[in-house]
Amino acid sequence: MSEAPPLAQELALAIRLAREAGAAIERIRERGFTAQAKSDRSPVTEADLAADAVIRAGLTATYPADGILSEESGATPGPPRARTWVVDPLDGTEAFVDGEARGYAVQIGLLIGEAPALGVVYEAHEDRLWWAVRGQGTHLEAHGATSGPLRVSARADLAGMPLVTSTRVDRARLARLLAVGLPDGGRLRSVGVKVGELVSGRADVYVSEHPISYWDSCAPLVVLEEAGGVITHLGGAPFEYALDPARGARHEGPLVASNGTRHAALCAAFTAAWNEG
Repeated sequence: MSEAPPLAQELALAIRLAREAGAAIERIRERGFTAQAKSDRSPVTEADLAADAVIRAGLTATYPADGILSEESGATPGPPRARTWVVDPLDGTEAFVDGEARGYAVQIGLLIGEAPALGVVYEAHEDRLWWAVRGQGTHLEAHGATSGPLRVSARADLAGMPLVTSTRVDRARLARLLAVGLPDGGRLRSVGVKVGELVSGRADVYVSEHPISYWDSCAPLVVLEEAGGVITHLGGAPFEYALDPARGARHEGPLVASNGTRHAALCAAFTAAWNEG
């Protein structure tokens, strides 16, 4: 009997919990809900909290020695653990609140030390689940079928590389970004869903002008990089995951993700576009 690949049990658990959390989110969506504002003015709903409870309970029961860093319930007390699960139970809450069919997802990532090793992104309403483990490629489970390993597109002509952005992008800045020669690929709210567009070949570039938190990026980063894509700060520096409360659990913007064929050139062009403003 052949050995199971590394992190096989962790992956199976993350997929199961993402699906269970997604089912809870969709049940709440169907029956209706209200949203409240957190201290940072971002919305939170019953669905965020229900999904978080499902994921935290499952991770704690199975891997009690691991740490958890979640948008909704914070970090495991004490010093950093050898492994930390990084969870956004409902990435794209604003899209969920606004009734959008797309734009929100469950995201579960795993850090080993400070290195992202596993990522699951589940777009529950569309029943699309992307998963990736370091060295094992990126795969898609959708409507009962599994495909993969997936690869980002090989497009290198800017005129054929669609750009997706957040709905909060500054319109004047967006116009300058598109002036580089990229077609407009539209706006979506969830980082994971935007990365799914790149992995599926429907877009090739994603730009965020705002900071994003570790729980926004950890799972999508593994999904994108295992499919051959790249995500960095605007200056080209890679993402770091320093589990130090004094530094905060976020990456400062702007941020650029792409299929990798023109990444350095895009970062340079976007830097010039940013400086024009």
